Amino acid sequence: MTMGEAVLVGGRDRREGGDDDVAGMLPLDRVSRMFRRADLVTYGDARREFFIQVDLNPFRTRTPAFHARMEDVFEQWFALDCQLDVGGLTPFAVAAAYARDEHGVDEDGYRDLCELSSSNFASWFWVRGASAACGTVTVEDLAGGGMYEVADRPLACRLDGARGGSLVGRLARVRGAWRMPWRPLYEARIPGDERFRLHMASMLHAWDPGFVDYARMLYGRDACLKVDWDAMA
Repeated sequence: MTMGEAVLVGGRDRREGGDDDVAGMLPLDRVSRMFRRADLVTYGDARREFFIQVDLNPFRTRTPAFHARMEDVFEQWFALDCQLDVGGLTPFAVAAAYARDEHGVDEDGYRDLCELSSSNFASWFWVRGASAACGTVTVEDLAGGGMYEVADRPLACRLDGARGGSLVGRLARVRGAWRMPWRPLYEARIPGDERFRLHMASMLHAWDPGFVDYARMLYGRDACLKVDWDAMA
């Protein structure tokens, strides 16, 4: 099976999409499946690297919900952060090109996917305000600084009226608007006090974490980790 044959475009990601579900044109689980079928060496190496970085034993039995959640986190990291060459080419960028060449994604759609690929970044965001009526959430990037108005109606409905709280996930700029196209690692209204915000901002400025670091902090670090990584694929 070729990479092009493995990509099925037009499905939706497992997360609810926003008003314009650009990410739904190329769901991340399908990017992962494409490489698992067409380039197992790259996929297997990346999978080993991910579980090493999050300090998790992938063979340890946990709840089905936890396994499904970590699979979702891996797919997000693999598609958007795993670099295939020294130029920083990602599996998502490769899959977007195949979607254009083999599956009829037009130039506008391909441009949107390229914008998703190039503009996305992960951080710990502080909720400054949310309006279900407007479909927007205003967040502060605690790690890198800056304020962002995020166009995401389902998220705005869940956080409607919030002043404080945290979102750990990715933002991407598409069609002139910031969005949170993929499921956040963490979402909560509390703690929402200023002392906690200042503490997190100070810690994150000194640390400068990436997506996999947030995943390790929230989900990882098995005690007494003993894994035969060479046997894992």
